[in-house]
Amino acid sequence: MEALLATFGEAFDEVETYGNPPSADYLRQLLDSDYFIAIAALKEGEVVGGLTAYELKKFEQERSEC
Repeated sequence: MEALLATFGEAFDEVETYGNPPSADYLRQLLDSDYFIAIAALKEGEVVGGLTAYELKKFEQERSEC
């Protein structure tokens, strides 16, 4: 996850935002949650891209959105 954050910092030209990641414990809790999704693209073992999303449970119907 830390490598993914660093990749996002470079890709979005926001190294300051992504360059100081949360603690490992915080990231572990986030990745263990049912509402957060992270996908990393690897090339030869290195993160080269990825996607993250949050599941948002809706109130107007029994459904969710990412």
